[in-house]
Amino acid sequence: MQVTSSKKEIWTVGSYSLLTLSIMVGFMYLNTFATEVLLIPAETLAIALLVAKTIDFCVSMFAGLIIEKVKISSKGKNQSWLYLGRWILAITILLEVCNTTAAPMVVRIAVLSVSYTILNCLMNVIQTAYYGVLAVVAGPNPANRNAMTINMTRQMTVITLICSSIPTLVTVLPFGSWNYFMVALVFMLPMPWAMGRIARLADGKDLPVGSGPAANQISIKDMVNTLFKNPQLLTLFLANTVLSIAMYTYQANYTYYFIYVVGDFTKLSIATLVASCVGFVAAMIMPKYGAKLGKKWSFVIGTTGFGLGLIFITFMGVKSWLFYVLGMAVTSFGSYTYTPFLVTMYLDCGEYYLWKTGKDTRSIAMGLASPPMKIGMALGGTIGLYLLGATGYVAGFTPTQAWIEEFMIVTFMVPAFIYFAAALIMGTMYKITTAEAAKYAQENQERMNAAK
Repeated sequence: MQVTSSKKEIWTVGSYSLLTLSIMVGFMYLNTFATEVLLIPAETLAIALLVAKTIDFCVSMFAGLIIEKVKISSKGKNQSWLYLGRWILAITILLEVCNTTAAPMVVRIAVLSVSYTILNCLMNVIQTAYYGVLAVVAGPNPANRNAMTINMTRQMTVITLICSSIPTLVTVLPFGSWNYFMVALVFMLPMPWAMGRIARLADGKDLPVGSGPAANQISIKDMVNTLFKNPQLLTLFLANTVLSIAMYTYQANYTYYFIYVVGDFTKLSIATLVASCVGFVAAMIMPKYGAKLGKKWSFVIGTTGFGLGLIFITFMGVKSWLFYVLGMAVTSFGSYTYTPFLVTMYLDCGEYYLWKTGKDTRSIAMGLASPPMKIGMALGGTIGLYLLGATGYVAGFTPTQAWIEEFMIVTFMVPAFIYFAAALIMGTMYKITTAEAAKYAQENQERMNAAK
């Protein structure tokens, strides 16, 4: 199928990547900020964030149901959340990296964990709502859907390039312990504008709560059935959960590599800049190969490539941080092989279930794209922090060679093997082909048009 969406629609939907820019300071550097600036012990931080992530996960399971049931304005059920939620996001983005060092430890932990909880709980609904807007703007044409998600992924490489400056900015800016906050403030500013533009694209297309043939018919039982009676969605959910655990286990600790193994945190900016440039090239090239491979095999090959890059860093990163850069280049090519298609795979599973059962739970299916990330954040982030604590880490300590070797294993090798497990699950259990996904979407649209 040919792409029929306009360039404006494709580029506007892709500007969702600016949300990534706005949350990146807290998303990537929250552990470092909490332990190095707020001086929260790693074990205490792990417990606080585990509680927050547990709440976050519970909300994520009901994101699709919330969108179907909760009316917050007269506009479409998906676009309403983008319009209103963006302002709450803006506040919590700043609060989680707010300098509270003058307050008692319990207040520091409370401010960080409460803002983190609200931000991530709301993100579950907003991300699901974004998928809903994407679906109605793109229509049933899978080429439109892929074009939008690929464009978003490519825009995200530019965002990553901008974010490569974070380690330097939080070190050299003249605001001291407020550096993280100031960077987060500047990076957050474009987000409300972008979210508003995306929401407007759905005017007249996104039905409000209470409209349409599926209105108020979706129950908690339907939500459970959508996952457990849809083997394709269950496989995707499981594989993506394992993938997320791997990703967050790695991300929990990699900044400490530059602080204690390399001994120069500012080199992370250089490494991230180079990786971002490589990522930009990979994002231009690899989605084309991923599309040729098909969504299933793009996932399998891409996650395997990511794991191999981490294995390389495990053994070579102790010799020079330049080998870390090379290993991350490998992971970039692996990542951009499958990343653009994760969103549409959940939508494919929702289309399959509608085609098979006649029950429209596509919003719930798309909402289930968030829980794997939440499980990964809870388990992977907690595992990473506990493994870091088990190595003997304390803020400001002097590492030994034995500690460095142990650190490299828990930070890079452990996540690599979890990536391999995700590839194995997807390769052996997922069955929906690209052609079948297109057929399900088209026939579902024809049925719904006939029912009007």
